[in-house]
Amino acid sequence: MATDIRPAKIENITTKKRLHFWLRLSSALIDISIIYCGSILLQTLIWKFTFVEFGDIFITTFLVYYFTSLLIFEGRTPAKILTGIKVMSTYDGNIHLKNIILREIVLKGIVGIILPIILLKYFFSVWSPLITMLIIVIMLLLSLILLLIFKRTWWELLSKTRIAKEGIIKRKIRKYTFVSIASLIIAVLIIILYPFVHTKSEFKKHFTSSFYPKYPVTKETKQYAEFISSHSQNPVDYIFSLFNKYDIVVLSERNHPEYSQYELISKIISDERFSKNIGNLFTEQGSVSFQDTLNTYLHTSFANEDELNKNTAILQRNSNAIWPLWSYTNFFDLFKTVNKLNTVLPESNMIHWYFTDIPANWETMTIENYRKGYTPLKRDSAMAMHIIQKYKDVISLQKRKKAFVIMNSNHGFGLLNGINKSGIKSVDSSTTNYLMKNLPGKVANVMINTISLKSGILFTPVQNGKWETAFSIVGNPSVGFDFKSSPLGDDEWDLFYQTSNSLTYKDIFTGFIFYKPLEEQYKKTGFPHEFDNYEDTLLRRASCLGNSEVEQDKKNIYFHNINPQEDIETESMLYAFFYNILNIIIIPFCLLSSFFMTLFFFVRQTKGSK
Repeated sequence: MATDIRPAKIENITTKKRLHFWLRLSSALIDISIIYCGSILLQTLIWKFTFVEFGDIFITTFLVYYFTSLLIFEGRTPAKILTGIKVMSTYDGNIHLKNIILREIVLKGIVGIILPIILLKYFFSVWSPLITMLIIVIMLLLSLILLLIFKRTWWELLSKTRIAKEGIIKRKIRKYTFVSIASLIIAVLIIILYPFVHTKSEFKKHFTSSFYPKYPVTKETKQYAEFISSHSQNPVDYIFSLFNKYDIVVLSERNHPEYSQYELISKIISDERFSKNIGNLFTEQGSVSFQDTLNTYLHTSFANEDELNKNTAILQRNSNAIWPLWSYTNFFDLFKTVNKLNTVLPESNMIHWYFTDIPANWETMTIENYRKGYTPLKRDSAMAMHIIQKYKDVISLQKRKKAFVIMNSNHGFGLLNGINKSGIKSVDSSTTNYLMKNLPGKVANVMINTISLKSGILFTPVQNGKWETAFSIVGNPSVGFDFKSSPLGDDEWDLFYQTSNSLTYKDIFTGFIFYKPLEEQYKKTGFPHEFDNYEDTLLRRASCLGNSEVEQDKKNIYFHNINPQEDIETESMLYAFFYNILNIIIIPFCLLSSFFMTLFFFVRQTKGSK
């Protein structure tokens, strides 16, 4: 035991209980900063050999730090040494090994952290990390309430311990403690910020699209890379190979505005095999109410490019089921691509395009019937039935009995809402799942490389970035392959905010396409003639959604009016923006705050000492 850090005076344990709230809070914040920094250093070392999730490293460091600190420093942690408080037994004022084990390992570690994680992840067939975060917040609030009422936290009540204030620690111990904590924080700040300082010439691009830290090169990623280089084919050829076995192939689209995926889609549709053998296209975007308008457009040859642009703008502005204006350039360009193809194809090979979204009438739309008519939970079944009816009544009777379907994100998931390996049904259904149930054996679905939505708008890389690293090893080739025969298919499914430890990627998707790494994906918004004679109509339609939509569209109109020549805006996808805001700005700011907090207590203790 370290006997030289005994204080000059310790508060008598028989005196009235005191909360010491601010000292406790400051101590906890500094301790968490130390634990985080230690976890970063361990992660840097461990990732040179293998991958371990940061959360696991943090929890382990958390338990080891508190246990060893309280044991070695007799009820203190480095932060408590500076703030002048310590953990004591309620019986005799001394901290004992059994108190530490019960308090830190059993109560805080097993009951407070590990057990809830096991219950949430392994005993619920479908769960959400967002719910986990909510539960953590609730637990912290309950702990705070207990602290304010009983002057002790729940783990202190059960472990028979309490926090007491003590006198000044020896100057030498304070100095060593401060220097150690400060050095640790500074070292970790350098580790965190170095990748961006090192690439400052492309800072914006890396900050918005590259997740840091990157998944390490491990034995597993090398095995994945070997598979990728030897068991895959061109993504366009892969899609047509699926059509040899299935009548309907669904592509699960990335975020709607992402443009490069539509470069691939255009390659598929423009391929001679598509017009000859497939010929039918379904899209989530576009209300079935405007199908006749779409048919007329697809069979019209326009005099010149500007006329084509004008008519395409009118079609895109008026065909949406949900939004007053669909401003994404990729859809505009796809309209033009299919129109131009049809002008040179014989009638028997022309491409038929079908909208699938719910019926809409913007001329009679009000805020009341908008809210009544737009029920997202019914969209998937409605879109699926539109496809199924068209397939059974029209496509199955054609020479070309095939269809290519573009659905966004969760609408393209296959078995998420079917029966998982535990035999439990999940909570709702996707469009593709409806298709698979109603047309058994006729439907395949394909995932295109994207980001995970498991934490909502805090996008995270799929499999923590393992796939991205594996593809980068072999030069990020554009490839496609079945999940069933690949090691990627065996990975736990983590693409959505509802996930399950019993489902893998091969349970959800038939196949996978890698086309452009995250850093090369980008979005385009706007199109020619977007607001021509449409501003008043747009604002009236926007009013059906609410004032916030009206204000946003007013800003878009204003920007267009002061920049009339800038029809299209191109920028990187902000995949990693919020993730890096948290890890590269917010957390370093918190660490820096902890540094100054540590300095404050060091100076205060120094002034108070002899």
